[in-house]
Amino acid sequence: MNRIRLYWHRILRKPAITEPMRIYTRRIPDGLLLDFEDYFTYVVTTIADDPNLLDQFMEMVEDRATSREHDGWKPEQLLVEKLATAVGYEVPVRGKALRQLADRLHAAAPAPVAAVPAQRRQGGAAA
Repeated sequence: MNRIRLYWHRILRKPAITEPMRIYTRRIPDGLLLDFEDYFTYVVTTIADDPNLLDQFMEMVEDRATSREHDGWKPEQLLVEKLATAVGYEVPVRGKALRQLADRLHAAAPAPVAAVPAQRRQGGAAA
């Protein structure tokens, strides 16, 4: 059901950014969701296509499957850092696309709360 809603949203709305990877936005009652599916697809296919990255990923999977007591050290963290460095963890947004994304983010921001004037100042009567 969630997949259908996502596709329906994409049919009705253009992506906020189309290059180098599409980024969609979707309003929710208290903000905005950023959809990075193209980037996620890029990451998964890059890892799957590169034998070295796939080996690192599988090592992380095997390490997480091992049952052990928590000692505060996460050995997979180094593997995650290596994968993030190899694949990248940033999506560039430039020029006109940056302005369009900024407009969508600004439109999704909640309206500022109206300030209520102080009724008393330093213990005195109402102003």
